[in-house]
Amino acid sequence: MRVATRDDSLSKTPTLLEFLKIMHDACVAQRNLHRRGILHRDINDRNIMMAPKDNGQYYEGCVDRYDDVKYVNQVLDPKQSPKPACLVIDLGHSADIHHLSKVSAANKKSINIAERKGTPKFISRSVSKCELLYILHWVKMPKLDGRPHKLYTSCTESMYEAYNKAVDEGSQSSSEPAATRFTHQLFHDAESTFWVISWFLARSAPNDYEKENKLNPKLTRFIKGMEAHYPSNETIDPRADFSATLEAWKQILHPRLVDVAPMLSEMHEYILPEWGYRPELNTEYPEHAHEALMRLLLREIVRIEDDKTKDVVFAPLGTRNLLG
Repeated sequence: MRVATRDDSLSKTPTLLEFLKIMHDACVAQRNLHRRGILHRDINDRNIMMAPKDNGQYYEGCVDRYDDVKYVNQVLDPKQSPKPACLVIDLGHSADIHHLSKVSAANKKSINIAERKGTPKFISRSVSKCELLYILHWVKMPKLDGRPHKLYTSCTESMYEAYNKAVDEGSQSSSEPAATRFTHQLFHDAESTFWVISWFLARSAPNDYEKENKLNPKLTRFIKGMEAHYPSNETIDPRADFSATLEAWKQILHPRLVDVAPMLSEMHEYILPEWGYRPELNTEYPEHAHEALMRLLLREIVRIEDDKTKDVVFAPLGTRNLLG
């Protein structure tokens, strides 16, 4: 992975549309890493950055099918060469899953992929506790229609219906499988990506922002809960009590950003279950959670691409009065 040499921090993202594209391609980068045997394990808002706009060398490694999953510029226009919107950096906590699958059982004891790795705000809930969650309800894979569906399914590597069937119709036990044990998996990094998306958007405001004087309990609870979280299996994770309802996300977001509340609500619903209880899904379709996030991001990207008046130019991150 490349290290950015300029101030390409995610916090400097200028518009909603660009942010959505960055997060779409952050999912792509994680999927491509995983296909090469690398599990990142520390997705946060510092390790996802804007791609350099004027550095052609950055894109050279993406040609000739070096990256398998299509970046958003290729989804929107299949004739385009790969041009990632983001950098995903810092592999200091990553795991080599291909190596792990080859080492002996004795040596695996010294390579602990069940250890707690991640950044407090963004670490997935089960990794934070180093144990499986007792959440057994199931959700379905988000579906696309119209132009987003046409664009997504036209990609050469699209497995749209295969993912739908695997998630929606796969075995869904009503009780905790006795043999299931905790280990850090790719869907945990997808949950971390969701927390990055929601943390950024909750704190964002348009460039003509005027201070909000009305108390916003949902926003206050979200901000304080994210900031207060400390990974442990002995304390309650405040994020576990966040509501995933559409109405809750409408209240958290700035009024000019409520159009993305349905996306956040659907993402939240998808990451809530304990996917560790679906070993067959995680073996055959390990990228399912990233697939879900990317579909929902693409839906919003196309909505704004089709009507640029729906885009929002951001005020500097941190401008919004977060506690009412």
